[in-house]
Amino acid sequence: MINTLKISFKIDITYAINSFIYNIKRFPILKDLFPGDGLYKSTKVKSFVRILALILSTTRIIAFKVLYFWIIYLIASILTPKDITIGILHVYFVFTAIGIVFNNKVLTTSTKKYFSIVLFNMNAKEFMKATLLTEAFVNLITHSICLFFLIHNPIILLFTIFGFLGRFIGERLNLLHYNKYKIALTYNYSLYWIIIIISFGICLLPLINIKITPMIIGITDIILLPLAIISYSKLMKVNNYKLIYKRLNTKVAALNSNQAKEYSCQAMINIKDKDKKIDERKLKGKKGYDLFNTIFFERHKEILLRSAKLFASISSVLIIGLGILVLLMPEVRPRINHFLSNNISWFVIIMYFINRGSIITQAMFYNCDHAMLTFNFYRNPKVILNIFKTRVLTVSKVNLIPAVIIAAGLPIILYLTGGTMNFLDYICIPIFIITLSIFFSIHYLVIYYLFQPYDKNMTMKSVTYSIISAVTYLVAYSLTDFTMSATTFSIFTILSTVIYCIIALVIVYKKAPSTFKIR
Repeated sequence: MINTLKISFKIDITYAINSFIYNIKRFPILKDLFPGDGLYKSTKVKSFVRILALILSTTRIIAFKVLYFWIIYLIASILTPKDITIGILHVYFVFTAIGIVFNNKVLTTSTKKYFSIVLFNMNAKEFMKATLLTEAFVNLITHSICLFFLIHNPIILLFTIFGFLGRFIGERLNLLHYNKYKIALTYNYSLYWIIIIISFGICLLPLINIKITPMIIGITDIILLPLAIISYSKLMKVNNYKLIYKRLNTKVAALNSNQAKEYSCQAMINIKDKDKKIDERKLKGKKGYDLFNTIFFERHKEILLRSAKLFASISSVLIIGLGILVLLMPEVRPRINHFLSNNISWFVIIMYFINRGSIITQAMFYNCDHAMLTFNFYRNPKVILNIFKTRVLTVSKVNLIPAVIIAAGLPIILYLTGGTMNFLDYICIPIFIITLSIFFSIHYLVIYYLFQPYDKNMTMKSVTYSIISAVTYLVAYSLTDFTMSATTFSIFTILSTVIYCIIALVIVYKKAPSTFKIR
């Protein structure tokens, strides 16, 4: 096993070194400074890059662990401000349980697996065993250190052992699911969201004074121990790992493993045969681009509405549950009331995650625009603007499904928690939520038309699009620190959105004919 790890590590480092040198030589100035294959032959350069790769890899692991436990601490401080220790352990337990099910390592794609197993014909079972055990022990050590730093109590070992044992059970469940359905549990979206919702509910249990205690974890560890041993034994008895790895780690998937989200999105936007049949009554009286757009959205109705309906259902359950909570527990009312009255900015990031703009634009390109963009008339300014306006209306309607539920529920929750002296809050909060939904609907369409990010193979290629998407998230997240009255923040958001929409329409009309094209 040690020898397998050494070989795998050498392959990984060699790939990192050659990739680094290749990227350096792509820059125009540096390409002239280092002509030929001199950099590839230089042992000094390779030694420097090897050290740099180790430092960056270690730094990344530490940074992600720190961020992970900072999020746990932040959530715990909100749920249990008077007993953060119990809150941290409770939230860590929930996060670990989710990771056990969905954060599988055996069935993920990577360049390491592609080179090691597919190209260099390493023993797939030995590779799986070495990487699985290494990952499990590294997590056990790093999580123990981070938790001990936060809590300073040996009791945290019970929680980290839970994660260690659960890892083998989770990998076994994922393998069973893959053998039956040919996909990992992560891509079973119905089951994924059911577990996420249940986990979210468990995470909120401290609000009603129900917490995961060390005694519960100790009992759980005792139960998991034999299950983990059996799961590990079953994992070692599987003889077709090479076939599984070859199926998953194709050349395209492995070399673009950082684009796994895009591949899963492409699976989501394939239309079914039954959706290709359209009710003729929906087309009556329509012509031109209106008819064209209607056909597209009718055929993709299931894709567009699937997640919108799901989020609407989740929102309804959460609002009803929150309503029951504030009725049964009067002591939580002041905190929720204060949050809705002064921290409404949190709903910017919430609406960001609920909005389906990125999936919808990918569906547009995958099933329509990549073919239509080969025709010059499709990039005519008037055509672009007409289709853009029609799409804005349709996408906004889709995203308004969960938004309306939230917009209707928040004033009710505000009233149940004691109400507000400012009657405008009851009017501004719903309009604020609706405005956010419309803003994100328009925003994703705008950056799609201005920075059309997909190439002819329908993979993400635009760095600018990725940067703008990242900046959008960072801005939405940074607004969570704003403490401002609901009315003031709502009015500011509404005015900003109106200005943004006007500017966006002008820019799309002027720039999209030259930017809206296949890469």
